[in-house]
Amino acid sequence: MAVVVVMAILSAVLLSDIYRIVSMPGEYLVVEGEERTLDLILPIGIFATSESEGILKLNGMEVTTGGTSLSSWNPLIIQTSATGGGTIEFRLFGLIPIKKLTVSVISPARVIPGGHSIGVKLYTQGVLVVALADFTGIDGKSHNPASQAGIAVGDSIISINNIKVRDADHVIQLLGGNKGEEISIEIKRGKQSLVKTVKPVKSQEDGKYRIGAWVRDKTAGVGTLSFYNPETGAFGALGHAITDVDTGLMLSVEEGEILESRIASIKKGERSKPGEIRGIFFEEQNKLGYIQKNTEFGIFGILSKAMGNEYFPEPIPVALRHQVKEGPAFILTTVDEKIGKFAIEIQKVAKQYHPEPKSMVVKVADERLLEATGGIVQGMSGSPIIQDGRLVGIVTHVFVNDPTRGYAIFAEWMVQHAEINTGNGAAKVDKTE
Repeated sequence: MAVVVVMAILSAVLLSDIYRIVSMPGEYLVVEGEERTLDLILPIGIFATSESEGILKLNGMEVTTGGTSLSSWNPLIIQTSATGGGTIEFRLFGLIPIKKLTVSVISPARVIPGGHSIGVKLYTQGVLVVALADFTGIDGKSHNPASQAGIAVGDSIISINNIKVRDADHVIQLLGGNKGEEISIEIKRGKQSLVKTVKPVKSQEDGKYRIGAWVRDKTAGVGTLSFYNPETGAFGALGHAITDVDTGLMLSVEEGEILESRIASIKKGERSKPGEIRGIFFEEQNKLGYIQKNTEFGIFGILSKAMGNEYFPEPIPVALRHQVKEGPAFILTTVDEKIGKFAIEIQKVAKQYHPEPKSMVVKVADERLLEATGGIVQGMSGSPIIQDGRLVGIVTHVFVNDPTRGYAIFAEWMVQHAEINTGNGAAKVDKTE
């Protein structure tokens, strides 16, 4: 009986460890000069190769281009000394292949952290349909031609009768000359482009021809710059998408700008009542850069002038997700006239192998920030998190029932979307401005 129990326990351990190894990501990122440790319970055999000499060592043994074999029970220590790549194949009992990893040894991306309060102005691609409303025609009946033609809330109207729509006033202008004739409306729905035929109806209220759709062409607000590359000007901000206030849908970007912002007032956060930083910015002055894309991981673009950060005048490394740990850290954010440095605690770090939001849970620990804002408030989205001299994350959301706590995204995910090492072909920032 005892033997059966022992065998059952060993089988459970065996299956658990096999599953853990098999479910590892196919690519394993390691920072140059870093040492990583893998705990292996099973009798695992290792066969590793390196694309050139002097890149990898396993348990102190040099990995060669021709391949290096070793047996390892626990642990497996991966040491790196140069950038490059290689592979590690795990073999159960040294015979049965169960997982092959591509190991990439990289130099960390380096950026200057943000913390600056910025105004964000975003023009949508075409105009966004934010509501559909019935109206009474001259026949006394209720009409909604847009809805009847299949146009829905969240669609973007790109053109009318093959004329590209500039803004909401342009839509009114294009419909103004209509006398009840059918019109062709091109819409964008997600990644789909569709064409709808709509016949406007004359309104009883004012005698004008309408289609029954309310539209919006731009949005503006205040957020926080997350980071930028001083050489290319590539920047990231917010840590989450800009969405339409009425539909909740992510806005497609035609063009946009970030601008210098000055804090006007702060509404402190309370339980079930999120707070807010209110800022002032002028649309035609103090432009800082241009927005190129709006994604679920933030807004990204190119700066047109140097920003500067008194805490970090030189770039710092961006942490890979495995380098982030629970414990003390600090954020950079603006609650008065300049960037402030405030203590927080990283309470939970999620295991994420692919870009996802909500990478970690953070709690404000600094009494100064708690006194000023009550915790995390709207307008602080994008505030960079620093730990052990590295940019580890970006603040994104507040817990509605506890404003002292909120979510953050791994900086690694945002930097990937910013294409920070290439700058998307941008020129260097003019540092004389």
